[in-house]
Amino acid sequence: MLPATTDNVFFSYLSPADLFRYARTSRSAYLAVKSFTRRAFHVHPLLSRFFTDSQINYFRYWQSRTGMFISGSTALQFFDRSFYADSDLDIYVEHRYCTPVALWLESIGYTFQHRNSLSQDKSLEIALTETLSESIDMNNLPQGFFDSTSMGYFGRGVANVYNFHKVNPDRKIQLITSYYAPLEIILNFHSTCVMNLITHESAYSLYPHATFEERRSLVISTEGSRQESARNKYRERGWTMVEAGQDEDIRNARSDFTPRRRYIGDSRCWTIPILPKLDLPEGFLATNTWELEYNLVMDALEEFKTFGHNVESAGRLGSSLSFTILRWENLRFSYLVVDKSVQDFLSPALLQSSEGGSRFYDEDILKLLQWDRQH
Repeated sequence: MLPATTDNVFFSYLSPADLFRYARTSRSAYLAVKSFTRRAFHVHPLLSRFFTDSQINYFRYWQSRTGMFISGSTALQFFDRSFYADSDLDIYVEHRYCTPVALWLESIGYTFQHRNSLSQDKSLEIALTETLSESIDMNNLPQGFFDSTSMGYFGRGVANVYNFHKVNPDRKIQLITSYYAPLEIILNFHSTCVMNLITHESAYSLYPHATFEERRSLVISTEGSRQESARNKYRERGWTMVEAGQDEDIRNARSDFTPRRRYIGDSRCWTIPILPKLDLPEGFLATNTWELEYNLVMDALEEFKTFGHNVESAGRLGSSLSFTILRWENLRFSYLVVDKSVQDFLSPALLQSSEGGSRFYDEDILKLLQWDRQH
């Protein structure tokens, strides 16, 4: 067996699939790859740019308490074993749980920076009570199952964005809050290569084979003024942007881009445990479900109608990730639900929870889904 330092050099040139194949050649190869992955896929080097050792554990504690996770380029770097010198730390949390996280960041030396120069006199405490849409009453959000809708400049699901800055060295953390489940924001990113996230216990890549083996990213038909510029950034970093509707993806069951129902942590995800394991409660992210769909883009359809063409041949396919929102008074967090069949499956337990006092039923809902997935 080679020394660990030699393994690092050799294995650093292998893709995740190549590492897996090499590990299957012998027991010594398996042990070497296992040791390497524990070193290479370690969250500490990533977070040590922003926090001290003790603060890293505290950060993971807040992740557990609030359902907060890391996403964006930071999570992509973790899986890709790469480093972007200019990248921020992007963290996502449901808006109702953002206050303790924001105040903790301020307590460890980060300074809150207003995005709007006209709001410089507002304190952090006041800013945390505000959202990007004045028409949304955060104290009177809907309950039950309902559709995802567009809400503002930053795209679907975003309640607000808070910037925190520290100097010597220069570091920036963006705290992005969601009206409902923060995963809604992730599934409305510009394309699939950035659909990766890190919780207090696990890291998940939602479309790993396409992202890290094929270096392809499926363009998602989503809203927001910065989508194309974001796609261009990742083109420059080596990813090919794939438009929807390619037969080799739609018809190939092995493709990441085949339409199918999904959930966090399923067999299509690349899941890596975060070490060291802390004595914290397990999270409920696996409750979230969604489906990749291809739909005819209506603006192209209308253009064909205008010029008298056959409607059946009109337009192009656009890709989207489909789900509804679940928010319930006896659930601690909001979730994404793939379709009505899952709604009907969960509804009896949710209705019973309303009669069960003040305790939360997130664990019950997740267990029911896990049992159902076994059949």
